[in-house]
Amino acid sequence: MDQYEIEDTSDWLGSPNRLETIKHYASMLEEDIQALKRELRAAKENISGLVQMNDQLSEDLKRARTWLANREAETTVQLGEIQSLTLVLSQKERTIRKLQVGKPVSD
Repeated sequence: MDQYEIEDTSDWLGSPNRLETIKHYASMLEEDIQALKRELRAAKENISGLVQMNDQLSEDLKRARTWLANREAETTVQLGEIQSLTLVLSQKERTIRKLQVGKPVSD
C-alpha cells in the first residue's frame, strides 16, 4: 500500500488523539472491572447462601434418617409380634379343626 493511499485523520476536528483514545479505553476497562467486582461480590453472597441452605438441608436429612431408622426399628418389633400372633392363631385353628374332627390334640 502506498503512503498516499492511507488517509491521515490526525488533523481532523473532533478526532481523538492517541492519548485520549488510551484514556478512554482505560476508563472503559475500569468500568468493566468495577462491574465484575460487583458481580463477584453478588456471586460470593449467593454461594454463602447456598452453603447455609446446604447445611440446613444436611441437618434435615440427618433428622429424617434418624426418624426413619426409629420407625424401621418399631416396624421390626411390630412385625415380630404379628408373626408370633399369626403362629398362635394358626395353632389355635389347627387345634379347633382337630377337635371338630374328633382327633386327640397333641402338640
